[in-house]
Amino acid sequence: MTTAQKLRMVVMNGQKILQSQNNNEWETVGTIKKVDDGTKPGVYNIYLAKAPVDKKSYEGKIIHIDKDNAIFYQQVNNDYIVHQLNTVDGKPVAGKDVAITYNGEKAALTLIEALKNKRTRKI
Repeated sequence: MTTAQKLRMVVMNGQKILQSQNNNEWETVGTIKKVDDGTKPGVYNIYLAKAPVDKKSYEGKIIHIDKDNAIFYQQVNNDYIVHQLNTVDGKPVAGKDVAITYNGEKAALTLIEALKNKRTRKI
């Protein structure tokens, strides 16, 4: 499920740029956009993204949403996972830390911040 073209996302100076590789040169694709809150500066080689595995959970930051191809990319530690928008219940937001758990064809999306802020009482 990797993308057909070799893509990377460059984040710097509060802007994000999508680039594709043509003839061993990186060319800007589309427009330069404002970076989403929570996304750190750097080069994200999203062409290395792997498909998710069933019955597994992925915790990490959503770094890019591609509405044209109905996919979004999540950074999990040093790896990238590419998810289908139509398989996830809930709306992914770029720059947010989320946990995505797969169960068959569907996936559940949970904000990690919501999990961290939960308080439990012990009696």
